[in-house]
Amino acid sequence: MKLLANPVLTRELRARIRAKRALSTLVGYLSTIAVVTLLMYMASSANTASISNPEAGRDVGKAIFFTVMIMSLIQVCLLTPSLTAGSISGEHERQTYDLLMTSLLSPLQIAIGKLTSALAFAMLLIFAALPMAGLAFLFGGVSGMELLIGIAGLVATAITYATIGLFCSSVMRTTLSATIMAQSSVVLILLGIPFIFFILLVFERQFDANSPLFIYAIGLLLSMHPFIALGMTAAFLGEGEGPWLLTIPSSQGDLLAPAPWLVYLGVSFVTTLIFLALAVRYLQPGRRERTKQAKGGEG
Repeated sequence: MKLLANPVLTRELRARIRAKRALSTLVGYLSTIAVVTLLMYMASSANTASISNPEAGRDVGKAIFFTVMIMSLIQVCLLTPSLTAGSISGEHERQTYDLLMTSLLSPLQIAIGKLTSALAFAMLLIFAALPMAGLAFLFGGVSGMELLIGIAGLVATAITYATIGLFCSSVMRTTLSATIMAQSSVVLILLGIPFIFFILLVFERQFDANSPLFIYAIGLLLSMHPFIALGMTAAFLGEGEGPWLLTIPSSQGDLLAPAPWLVYLGVSFVTTLIFLALAVRYLQPGRRERTKQAKGGEG
């Protein structure tokens, strides 16, 4: 399949870019990051101005970089599910779903076209904020590898959460219900993983906290969370660890483990494939009718 020859992608891109909402979203996205970054810069400069510290500039650079990345990640988590939540359910509301299903396009082509058009706008948002992150290099304290890791985390999060939104849109029949379902799923991920972690900490005495199995399990759990995975990666890099592998002490000696951001990319890739496959399955012609008939027969 030639991606650029997908008529769904072409139509969705034209409609999305021509809409006034796209410009207002971009302006609001960048304005929010710019205002928060400016406030952080003023606060960091005020704290370091009265201290004779040769590393003051590096601290300001780190503050700017992490502020831009955190604000970008927050908005990506909030916006990307909404970009795809109305992609399929909107066809139901416009009563064009049946026409779309009777076209020569396969369900996979339709799903890819809808997803890619939303991701194109999400990538525009992400890369439009990079010049503000680049200001950190004027002060120092940030490496190019950290920037690449941050971009990779943002892109992976956008793709995964957009796919979740697409799945919700294929399941629900209205855009409002699909948006609520998508946003609730994201909130469940962002709040559920820390909750499970704290529950495990409460019952830590029931486990061997220094065993390799427990360490790897906790590492996998925390690496599924975008903020925690990227935050741990930044902390490990600050301690002198490499960007690819970590050395973790355990009861059976030092363990080698992949960096949290790599684990997060892997988990995001698998999650994307699963939800994309589910979305395509729900797009199969006649599947909704068969599901309703099966439920009616059971009743």
